[in-house]
Amino acid sequence: MLCAAFLVPVFNMAEAMQIDDVLRAFVKDNYPWAEVDIADVVLSGEPSAGQPERILVQKGLPSKTVFVLEYQDGKRITATAHVKAFDWAVMTRRALKKGYLLQDEDVYTALMEISRIPKDAVRVSDRLAGTALTRSVAANAPLAAGMVQESRQVKRGQRVMIIAASEAFSIMAKGELREAGYVGSDVKVVNLDSKKIIVGRLINENTVKVVF
Repeated sequence: MLCAAFLVPVFNMAEAMQIDDVLRAFVKDNYPWAEVDIADVVLSGEPSAGQPERILVQKGLPSKTVFVLEYQDGKRITATAHVKAFDWAVMTRRALKKGYLLQDEDVYTALMEISRIPKDAVRVSDRLAGTALTRSVAANAPLAAGMVQESRQVKRGQRVMIIAASEAFSIMAKGELREAGYVGSDVKVVNLDSKKIIVGRLINENTVKVVF
């Protein structure tokens, strides 16, 4: 029984294009994965000239997959191939302990085979800064949503304490956020005494730290 069927889009490709390229283009156009690898293609017969009019997925995908290729002249053949699908996932650069507040430099985004990606994997890293790990994680491991607490947004106008620190001195002043931001992100804050606007990192809901 056929489990999926899609009309093949019109390709501006030479007729001599290999079947594995046809299948790769079909999978990338009809499935949400970032990259696809097609290997070990075995055909049940000789394909007709030109591109297939329709491709159906008989079983599999990814892993060992059976495709049905239907041509305009009525010819129908099967193509068995090993399909690997890859998608983006947020990874840790190093081992981190439970409770650690993530920063931008702690993570990176990489392509990973989907069979190794957790179902609730974190796909983008733009709101991870300042979120706390709910468990310890190894280096170069994919992050799942359950591993991090939801990022907290602090609204514009929030009164905060500004801490300006270096090896030589430490200064504290009252401030007010000039823009909304997530804990762990850089925000503009006005010093209520000097009225000067500076940029610092929102390390919690009530504190902005400026490092010289």
